Amino acid sequence: MGLNFKFIEGSASYNTAEVFFARIDPTIASTDELLKSIYYLLWFPGYFGFNWNALEDCLTDFNWLSESKIVIAHDNIPKIDERDLQIYLEILNSSVLDWKQNDQHDLEVVFQKKDEKLIQKLLSL
Repeated sequence: MGLNFKFIEGSASYNTAEVFFARIDPTIASTDELLKSIYYLLWFPGYFGFNWNALEDCLTDFNWLSESKIVIAHDNIPKIDERDLQIYLEILNSSVLDWKQNDQHDLEVVFQKKDEKLIQKLLSL
């Protein structure tokens, strides 16, 4: 499976009148913090279970958002356990691919160019 992420140099910026934009806090240092942050940033429904399965379910739904394009930007890779980071990246990658086959929403996940090799390594394990 290839990478379905966008890699850039510098801070991502989008017209928030045209896209739903969420920037992941670069200081996140635990899986719990990451899941809570995503819950609030992406306006997940109250039934969100704060676990990887719930994250995958919500990232492939988005029926509560009216915007067709959703962008999740990372200025840094979250500083979480390597196995959890791998799971997170796999969920993001498969969710982007899932939306490519559906015209209701377009999910774009952005990382920094400097992190591309590490992400490739983690997703090839």
